[in-house]
Amino acid sequence: MAHVWCRVLADDASGPGGTPAADVGWALSDAERVRRDRLLRAQDRALYTAAWGLARHALSVVEPRVAPDAWQFLRAGLGRPEVDHPAWARSLRFNLSHTEGVVACVVTRDARCGIDVERMGRPLTLHRLTRSVLSEREQREFDLAPPGRREELFYRYWTLKEAYLKAIGTGMRFPMSACEFEVGTRRPTLLSLAAGADHARYAFRQWPVRGSGFLALAVQGGGARVRTPDMTVKVHVPGIGDDRSCPALF
Repeated sequence: MAHVWCRVLADDASGPGGTPAADVGWALSDAERVRRDRLLRAQDRALYTAAWGLARHALSVVEPRVAPDAWQFLRAGLGRPEVDHPAWARSLRFNLSHTEGVVACVVTRDARCGIDVERMGRPLTLHRLTRSVLSEREQREFDLAPPGRREELFYRYWTLKEAYLKAIGTGMRFPMSACEFEVGTRRPTLLSLAAGADHARYAFRQWPVRGSGFLALAVQGGGARVRTPDMTVKVHVPGIGDDRSCPALF
């Protein structure tokens, strides 16, 4: 089971669908507050508070015996945060992502996981970025797509690859162009990769995000006898049911 949260930060506490950072900030540790306060921009401080507050509350939803402010974390390889305390809850895995005005979190038990959320509309030179992000087949699909669909297609690939690389734990050391996805199907599929067979058994989901963007999820699948890895997803967002594999607005 993968538990997924996605929250849009509201400028106004009464904004529809928004979650003000102040609602979750009380759970941050002293060290997290210090790191937050070092950020220069107010919007960056709000985003940091919302992201780590969301992570702590998400973990406590999955493991309600632990209060949100009682979690302690350590930094594993490449700085990836993992549960350190309580020791008996170390089987929980989680991953965070944030972009301008949006935070997302996934929590699993005993399964590697990665999540990425991005908003479209940023001033990016897509044709330059595609060379380092897309495989040759994906690049051909991008080039043949109508101009009005290219940005959406790029972000679908980008978020899937970012979530996948975070899940397998390589970060950006592994080139995005070396893994290849099919995004035209109902559920995204990993077609090929150069990271070895051990990294092939992952299941993927992807949703549009309210306000123009995409969220992608990658979770380690079953054992070697399972031909097609799959997962059950519980999306903790009002109005969205369990295991929504088809696109749905957060």
